[in-house]
Amino acid sequence: MSSQQEILVVVLDVINEIKKTGFTPEIVDLESFLGGELGVDSVEMLEAWYEIEKKLNIKVNDGDKRDIYTLGDLVSKIEAHLPAVETKS
Repeated sequence: MSSQQEILVVVLDVINEIKKTGFTPEIVDLESFLGGELGVDSVEMLEAWYEIEKKLNIKVNDGDKRDIYTLGDLVSKIEAHLPAVETKS
């Protein structure tokens, strides 16, 4: 998994499971606020992080989970913690 779109789909799936919503990449964008437009509170965000880390097999330090306000912030943080994809030459 490498593209922001693929990460966004995973993130929205997790948020939808927690919030019982139906957000899709077509109706939200990376500028959507987690707490505002998506209505994710701090407890739900902790649960979301747990599920995201499990689904993507990554570990993000608690300190790195701060100052994330938009979907774009979240996707970028996740992308930075994914293992580098090796290219074949």
